[in-house]
This record gives sequence, structure tokens and C-alpha cells, in this order.
Amino acid sequence: MAETIIKLEENDILYSSWGYEQTNINFYKVKRLCGKTQVELVKIEKKYADVQDCYTTDSVLPYPAAEFPKKFRRKVYNHTRPGVMINSYEWATLWDGNPKHQTNAHYGH
Repeated sequence: MAETIIKLEENDILYSSWGYEQTNINFYKVKRLCGKTQVELVKIEKKYADVQDCYTTDSVLPYPAAEFPKKFRRKVYNHTRPGVMINSYEWATLWDGNPKHQTNAHYGH
């Protein structure tokens, strides 16, 4: 069986939406491609968007200039959009450029 070719590029932004009884959003940046099937990622900070939909949710955007120190590798899966399994409960997929909604800090974080 042939290996899947990566459909991500350096500096692409991925995001995950996860949580139980609350929604958390994390953003990741592709630092480099590793062979034909893996990428090196780094978690990045998020910033609040100027959009206020509701007092129970926050709209957030990636802030690529603020990287966490730890880099890690993950295998890329190409489904409807390329993505990676961060851990057992977190799947990150290519960010579509729109703000993402997470539970407001006063409601569960």
C-alpha cells in the first residue's frame, strides 16, 4: 500500500476543538515537513477576535508569532482536510481562516 503524501506546508495553521461539557480551542503551526507522511508541529498562542457572539463563548484566532517551546512530530492523515492526531482526545485539522468558538473562561475553563 502506498503512503499518503502530505498535503500540508510549512507555516500552515492547524486547530483542534475538544472538551467535555466545555469547548477548548488549540492552534498549532507546521514548522517543517518530515519525510512523506509526518510534520513537526509547535503549539501557538491564541488571541481573542473582535467578534462577540455570546457571553458564554469567546471567538479566538491563532497568534503564530507566539510559539510554545516544545516541538513534536505527528503523522498527517488526508481525509476531507489534512489533519493530525495530537493525542487520544485531540484531532487538529487545517484551519479555515475563520474565528473559532470556545467556552468563555467564566463558564468552565
